[in-house]
Amino acid sequence: MARPRKDAEGATARQRIIDAFWHLLEDRPVHDIVVGAVSDAACCNRGTFYYYFPDMNALVASAIREEFFSDDALARAVSGILAGGDAKFIMRSISPRRTRRISLIMRAGGERIVEVAVRDAVHARWRERLCEADCDLEPASVFAIQFMVGGLLGYFSYMVQADDAAVPLDADARRYLRQVARATVQAVSDAQGLDPQDVKARLRCGVPKEPMDDAAAS
Repeated sequence: MARPRKDAEGATARQRIIDAFWHLLEDRPVHDIVVGAVSDAACCNRGTFYYYFPDMNALVASAIREEFFSDDALARAVSGILAGGDAKFIMRSISPRRTRRISLIMRAGGERIVEVAVRDAVHARWRERLCEADCDLEPASVFAIQFMVGGLLGYFSYMVQADDAAVPLDADARRYLRQVARATVQAVSDAQGLDPQDVKARLRCGVPKEPMDDAAAS
């Protein structure tokens, strides 16, 4: 099959297909979006669609990967929460458009897709920061990390369903989050044979630091 041409002006056909997916997601569930609708919205034919993507699952996976994981901002934000117990890391570390699209796909029935992608990205970041080359995290570390990631994803899903990406955490909830974050870091440190402060320093590398208030410092 010949490669579809790039328009003299504007996006490539592949990018138009991805943009069309996000547009269609505004008013229909992810599982109701079909190849024909995407092709029509992207102003291309089915052959062009199948040149780039073997099926809708591949399109959805590519759209999520490129939107959320073209850099490590999302994995860094989740790691910041895990390491420091600061729920505001999400809002500080990722763009409003990215936050909106995460909410959009979760609201459209794609919670499981997002969950798998985030879990894989966070695991990869912790492995990269804490392990030697060609090594992986210890099973106890994986359990501790994924257990807390599951809780964070559940909270984010709650915010999405509440149609509010900034549902505040009260003092008791923030205190609990910090306690769980400390327990997660301690469990990973013990399993990997590392100092907890070293683990936090490695994970927070590249994350802007802000002064902690008195409550957070406790």
